[in-house]
Amino acid sequence: MLSRIFVSLTLLITLFGCASHAQNLTNNGKTISINMTSNELVEADLIVFNININAEGNSPQEAYRIHKQREEVLAGLLSKFDIEEKEIQFQPIRINKMYRDKNKTSQTSQSVTVTFSDFDIYETIQVTLIENGFDSFNGKFTSSMLEEGKERALAKAIDAAKEKAQTIADASGVKLGTITQINYSDYQIGTPRFADMETKMMSGAPDMMDFSQMVSVSANISIVYSIN
Repeated sequence: MLSRIFVSLTLLITLFGCASHAQNLTNNGKTISINMTSNELVEADLIVFNININAEGNSPQEAYRIHKQREEVLAGLLSKFDIEEKEIQFQPIRINKMYRDKNKTSQTSQSVTVTFSDFDIYETIQVTLIENGFDSFNGKFTSSMLEEGKERALAKAIDAAKEKAQTIADASGVKLGTITQINYSDYQIGTPRFADMETKMMSGAPDMMDFSQMVSVSANISIVYSIN
């Protein structure tokens, strides 16, 4: 029997929603190393809305006055739609000097992030902001079920990694042993996906917010098994 077996495999596969990468078997070191990634889809039931309040004036006082007017509009909207304080994060106001066509001006900036579950108010808030001089904001889908999705993705990745390690061990004529090392990470893929193409029965003309959305979350596991 050879005193040393070295097999280096670099694979990119999809198996039940899982991808495996760079499996290495080393008899000399008595280990098999498996990297596995699994994806899970969860329903997008939240919107994260990022707003930048900004204003410009010939003096810091003028810029600050305009800024406070816009801040009052946004605060009024959040109160009107009963957005809870815990779902509102913001930074202090910043005031900077700028030169535009050799003229000195002052500009303010303040970032605000709001999370809410009522998709119906999203467009209303945007239109109101535009009508009141706001020009910098964006939103993205997320989910209140991210942690559950990550746990399911992790369980799938672990099962797939064990199955892949066993396959490599069997094909290489060695016996799979115990786990000697585990490294784990998870993340959310920001681009949502359509869950289906069936629109909700709503009054008025249909729009894109009528479609159910899914958010993809991933778990990556790196497991080292001993071999005999």
